[in-house]
Amino acid sequence: MNGIGNKLKSSLAKRQKALQAFKARKEAFLLEKQQIIRDIEEARTIWSATLKQLPNRPFSQ
Repeated sequence: MNGIGNKLKSSLAKRQKALQAFKARKEAFLLEKQQIIRDIEEARTIWSATLKQLPNRPFSQ
């Protein structure tokens, strides 16, 4: 009977450890995703500002 209790405890501990690792990976993914979104938005504003600084081409409409 004692062996079953130990197996259950170790199983639950392993499951909890896996859940914590999953939550940590998910959090890291979400932070990285937000950073990528900020980088893209920054690049978009830089691109827009760069296009405004270019001289007008005679054949552009």
